[in-house]
Amino acid sequence: MTEDLYEPLGQYEVSLRDAHRKHTADFFEELVRTSGVDEALNAKTAREIRDLEKRAKTSGATVRWWKRLRIAGFGAIAATLYLAYSQHPAWLAGAAALLVGILFWLNPVIKTASDRADSLAKARAEKEAEAWRQMATLNSLFDWDIFAKLVSKTVPKIELDPYFTNARLTNLHQSYGWSDAFNQGRSVMFAHTGLVSGNPFIMAQTLRHWIGAKTYSGSLTIHWTEVVRDSNGRTNSVSRSQTLRASVTKPFPEYQTESILIYGNQAAPDLSFSRQPSSLSGLDDGLINNWRKSQAIKKLEAKARKLAAGSGFTPMANREFDALFAAGDRDHEVQFRMLFTPLAQQEIVKILKDKAIGFGDNFTFKKIRKINVVEPAHLVGADISAAPEMFRFYDLAVARARFNDYHNALFKAFYFAFAPILAIPLYQQHRPAEDIYAGVIQGSCFWEHEAIANYMGERCFAHPDCITRNVLKTVSQESQNGAQRVNVTAYGYRGDDRVDYISMRGDDGRTHEVPVHWVDYIPVNRTSELLVCHETPASTLATSEEASPQPQSSWRGHFAQHGVSPENAIARRSLFAALIR
Repeated sequence: MTEDLYEPLGQYEVSLRDAHRKHTADFFEELVRTSGVDEALNAKTAREIRDLEKRAKTSGATVRWWKRLRIAGFGAIAATLYLAYSQHPAWLAGAAALLVGILFWLNPVIKTASDRADSLAKARAEKEAEAWRQMATLNSLFDWDIFAKLVSKTVPKIELDPYFTNARLTNLHQSYGWSDAFNQGRSVMFAHTGLVSGNPFIMAQTLRHWIGAKTYSGSLTIHWTEVVRDSNGRTNSVSRSQTLRASVTKPFPEYQTESILIYGNQAAPDLSFSRQPSSLSGLDDGLINNWRKSQAIKKLEAKARKLAAGSGFTPMANREFDALFAAGDRDHEVQFRMLFTPLAQQEIVKILKDKAIGFGDNFTFKKIRKINVVEPAHLVGADISAAPEMFRFYDLAVARARFNDYHNALFKAFYFAFAPILAIPLYQQHRPAEDIYAGVIQGSCFWEHEAIANYMGERCFAHPDCITRNVLKTVSQESQNGAQRVNVTAYGYRGDDRVDYISMRGDDGRTHEVPVHWVDYIPVNRTSELLVCHETPASTLATSEEASPQPQSSWRGHFAQHGVSPENAIARRSLFAALIR
């Protein structure tokens, strides 16, 4: 699987999908062999757990039925006591009989059933603990780097870093013009980084924050009396009422999780353009749909005629590509054609029109000089972390299914985020010079620090008065021998109750003040200190060159210097981290 991926859709369907399934399945089975788990014994234990669950569920339902019967019995006792009081004392005998039945027959039955349910629940818990012990070795083998290994095996030209380093970020800044302005108002939830044919990329999920608006409503019911005259000329007092409703719009903190692919390539360095998903891409062939596409093409041709010769927009020979991709704001026609050769146009059209293999036209694509940004809708809400804990389980069969299903689905999502990039041959052919001489990469960057903090949970860092989500931002204080002290600041809002009074005129002819209660969101923040250490003595970015490791102190030693027990650290992507203040 070392060939270039100039036909990303077809190559996924013909070879890559099945290859990745095989690599994933083989990898899991190798983990099972390495762990020495007795699959037959674990399957037997899992069956016993399911049997105990079923029996415990049935026993619990029986207990609930008997308890409902007891409640009904006490209701009957209350009813007979009422009859004895209101009609005849003879009803007391019936009440006494019911009470005796409950105390000496029903209660023992309920206790026996409850004891049996408890016994089954205890047996199930013990059996589950046994199953966890059987799976302990295998569960310990699940690590953060498995996804990277599987992707590189299926698509060797895609290499993932162990974590996001300062050197990778610096390279994007200096060689590709990437700006950290993107991170303003955002916190990184997770980020994969690495190389595609030697060119750097970031695939990230971020929490974006902005101040929106919320409308609050309030009401006031007014009452008054009117004197009216009836048809006979007599006057009568009539009570009337009206509900006055008012609203106010106030600032409100908004949050949204976004997924993005950022890719650097020095080919066509002067070109910028953007495109959005097109409703035309999903249309089947047919008289009406073909007419709609032809109208889009005519608009492009009309736009070209309006522009002066030699400047601005010129339609491509492949009119369908122009209509579907619709990058009408491109600003360098020569370089646009260098990227989108006839083959690239053909493959992009296939990707956009696809309904069965990938995800179709669900992405925005922006190119700003040397930076390409793709935002695929299929990544929104998806878990791209491949966190080891999602595969750890007491049932080997379930763990196997989870592992295979997740990694195959993640590879598809990951691959098709890159599909518009892979469809451009020049991007794969252009390899930057600095990658050839890439060396040892030390130190994780603020993207990784934010992701670590979010993995620990924003509530670990939140201000005690905060009632909203928190945007976690980090600043690295110092780095020494593989250890970094990082300030994590949680930005959120407290809520102060307010009341606005809106003047409204009622049908009684008077002006009333309608109260509208709203929440005033006041910014709050809190800063904590995090210690981040490398797991290994040295680490390198994804690169084809070997690098000599540099000596570093043990992460355990760094934690000990700050009075942090190793048990209080989290292990994540070749890094260890713990709160130290």
